[in-house]
Amino acid sequence: MRSKTTTNQVDEYVDKLSPEKQLLAQEIRRIINSSVAHLEECVRWDCACYFFYGPVCYFSSSRSGLHFGFFRGKELSDPHRRLVSRNGQYPHIKIRTLADIDEAYFADLVRDAVLLNQN
Repeated sequence: MRSKTTTNQVDEYVDKLSPEKQLLAQEIRRIINSSVAHLEECVRWDCACYFFYGPVCYFSSSRSGLHFGFFRGKELSDPHRRLVSRNGQYPHIKIRTLADIDEAYFADLVRDAVLLNQN
């Protein structure tokens, strides 16, 4: 009997990124998964997406790095004012280097986005 191994879509998505972007994506992914344990992870709309009672957050490749965004980002409290949105994009944070990643802040945003979907 042959066993069927499946690969995670997000693993495949990250593997296709440049080495610099892979490092950023792995860190964002780790923060998302450690913030809320029950998120569904998949690739939709050509980005890594996370769902819980609807879409919560995503990360996607950009010209100069990654975008870490939130589908209901306009409703999130953003005390650091890092979420940007242009030309109808979902509010997102531009990440170019590991120094742009603020683990505690990003984890709070993920948890707040999940709470929005639960209410």
